[in-house]
Amino acid sequence: MTPIEHDPDIAQAQAFLHLLNTEIDVLTARIEETEADARRPGSPDRLGARVRPEEGTLQEQLSEAHHLVARLTARYPELRGVERN
Repeated sequence: MTPIEHDPDIAQAQAFLHLLNTEIDVLTARIEETEADARRPGSPDRLGARVRPEEGTLQEQLSEAHHLVARLTARYPELRGVERN
C-alpha cells in the first residue's frame, strides 16, 4: 500500500481504511456462512426467516464498519478514490 500523499494523517487514514475494508470483507463472509448454515436442511439452528442472534451481531458490526468508512472518507475526501485491496 502506497500512501496517497506524504501527509502522515492521510497515510494513517489510508491504513485504517484498508483495515476497515478487510474487516468488512471478513464480516460479509461470516454472514454469508451463517446464512448458508441456517438454510442447510436438518440444521439444528434453522429458524426459518428469522435472523439468528450471531447473524444479528455480525450485521451490527458490519453496519458499524461501514459507518466508520463513511466518516473516515468524509474527514479525508482524498480517500474516496482509493481502490479496495
